[in-house]
Amino acid sequence: MVTKALQKVPFFKGLTSREINQVLAIAGQQQYRAGAMVFAKQDLGNNFFIVKSGRIKIFTTVGSEKKKTFAFLKKGDFFGEMSLLGGKVRSASAQAVDDSELFVISKKNFKRLILENPDFTLKLLHTLVERLNKCNMEIESMLFHNILGRLAEAVLELSKDKRTKPVKMSIDQTELAQYLGTTRVPVCRAINTLKRSGVIDYRRGELVILNQARLQSIAGNTK
Repeated sequence: MVTKALQKVPFFKGLTSREINQVLAIAGQQQYRAGAMVFAKQDLGNNFFIVKSGRIKIFTTVGSEKKKTFAFLKKGDFFGEMSLLGGKVRSASAQAVDDSELFVISKKNFKRLILENPDFTLKLLHTLVERLNKCNMEIESMLFHNILGRLAEAVLELSKDKRTKPVKMSIDQTELAQYLGTTRVPVCRAINTLKRSGVIDYRRGELVILNQARLQSIAGNTK
């Protein structure tokens, strides 16, 4: 049952049952309550993680107050590979947003997987390239887009897997500010501008997209 369920997860899609069972055979499982830290920036990296259920936030802290959220990871996403592949310590922190369960693979077994399973390695590299492209797009956005465009991009990115009509997601303004790498005040102003324009609605931590095409236009995405 677990193997069939994992074959539907993007990261495992294409792997055979035998290959998935190889991963499961060397993976432990660990549960984290909402708000619990999986690891902190600068911790020694000894494990690779795959999200079995829940949601994990990857972020960094600058000084005592400034935070930048890089991603919210869901079922099937992985993290923790950077310190295992190159660095010795974690380059960012990981925290459970919701109650979460993770597959945990040790550094030794992770290296074995890379050497012995080319499909696993290719999927790992493919995802790393996607993340690098996303980082490049974020840098470009910070350089050339105003806060309104950046907020529109963030809303589209964070809601891309939502299936409700209209699209809804739960996120507070502080989380949005950290995702954009800015403070709460400009994000609040940008949200109010989009609300007045009828592009979104936002009440009590729930954001609703009312005009998807207009939001894409503001984000500079006319595809």
